[in-house]
Amino acid sequence: MTKQWYVHDILLPHVLPLMQWLPGAIFQQDNAWPYTRRVSKGCLNTVTTLPWLACSLDLSPIEHIWHHLGWRIGHPTI
Repeated sequence: MTKQWYVHDILLPHVLPLMQWLPGAIFQQDNAWPYTRRVSKGCLNTVTTLPWLACSLDLSPIEHIWHHLGWRIGHPTI
């Protein structure tokens, strides 16, 4: 998958409209190179994404998502 294909066939027609339709939604990317390119990041500048630490190999993405969900609904994390 190329970065251009990802932006034009995935982000623009699917992800961006969905994120606009769901206010407050958080988009999570993985570490695959098409997703981390400047073109992809530029396309997502209006979308809330998980901080880059969520993509770290040292932290489980699921734990990071649960942390953000707990923070957003006001529950303390352990």
